[in-house]
Amino acid sequence: MSKGRVFVSIACTALLLAVAVGCTSNPVGQNTDTSSSSGTSAGKPMENAFHTQHTQQRKEELVLSFYNDSSLSDEAKVHHITDHLAGIQWDTFNKISRKQSLEVIEYLYKQRAFISSESFPNVIRASDGLDGALSESYAAIMGELFTRDKTAMTRALAKTDKSTRVQCIARIGYALSYREPKEVKKEIQQWRAGQQLTAAEKEVIRALLVKLDDPY
Repeated sequence: MSKGRVFVSIACTALLLAVAVGCTSNPVGQNTDTSSSSGTSAGKPMENAFHTQHTQQRKEELVLSFYNDSSLSDEAKVHHITDHLAGIQWDTFNKISRKQSLEVIEYLYKQRAFISSESFPNVIRASDGLDGALSESYAAIMGELFTRDKTAMTRALAKTDKSTRVQCIARIGYALSYREPKEVKKEIQQWRAGQQLTAAEKEVIRALLVKLDDPY
């Protein structure tokens, strides 16, 4: 056999071996991108869902821990509590706190000066599941906050779902009814005259004025 033919034969053999090794290390159809594997792509949504559920389960515990933290000033305590109020279940809180719901709500009323207008949406979304003394005390908080900053409270109510909005307007109307209704309505109407309100905000005020005529 000539040297040329021997060289070609050796080269072909080497080429076939290289192809065989390449096919073995990366079989046809196998996805080598590990970042797109089912474990990673499916893991993030599952982790997020778990985190959300865990946060919801701990909301009442967080509020209780802040309330019982003696190292916090009243301002810091109110800030932390109101940060976690939205969606709180007061019946659950009552169970884990050994019936401290009313105590916490009354505390927030006494320290209402520390409730910032940015926290109004959280306060609004924490009004579900209240009855009796809890409802009346919470209504007092909302009435005071509305009186202090009508613009912020009206804006927050206008952006809330209808069911919660109606419920909260009723509570504010009830709280304000302890004052002279005619004077309260006059005060609100004078404030409204100087505002540029959206259609939703105007509806909030209209509903509140109606409620003041029949707060019960």
